[in-house]
Amino acid sequence: MNLPALFDGLLALVALGLAMGAGPHRPALRMSGWLLAAAASLGALRFSGLAPMPSLHQFFSMLGAGVGLPLLAMAVVQPDSAVATQRRFAWIFAIVTATLCILLVMVAQLKVWTAVCALLSALCILLLGLQRREKLAALGGLLLLLALSAFAAKWHAPPLLPGDLLHIGMALGLLALMAWAKGPTPNP
Repeated sequence: MNLPALFDGLLALVALGLAMGAGPHRPALRMSGWLLAAAASLGALRFSGLAPMPSLHQFFSMLGAGVGLPLLAMAVVQPDSAVATQRRFAWIFAIVTATLCILLVMVAQLKVWTAVCALLSALCILLLGLQRREKLAALGGLLLLLALSAFAAKWHAPPLLPGDLLHIGMALGLLALMAWAKGPTPNP
């Protein structure tokens, strides 16, 4: 197995753990985990050669960045909001952001939209974690921000590719946010 497939698989497992561990009272966190797990699973299948579906992987990666990470930010930044706690509003948020994402990225060809959504989501998580003195949330936000920034800058550390660094950093960031979610009720 090659490194991109391995690290995409690792991210898929961590995102799946986030989705399954979130529980029904945190639908935004759960939905975020499912979207990120779907993108990473398709990436693992693509890079392993078992089921190379680059278009489907790119589509779900777009949704992960443009919908999944903003949902994650909503769950962390506003943990008591309707989007974070009620399935109906989480779905409305997801459908609206997915539609916006598809229109801007696929129709208008504004490909930077997903990077902006992802980076702003990570930055919001980091800043609110610092403001509320929630160390695990801040750490998760920082790791996500570093991973997304490294990928956007196309940094690499041979033999690791920019995508490998992205997947490792995202997996670590999600692990920190999983630990945050299992802690005491977050401060609003």
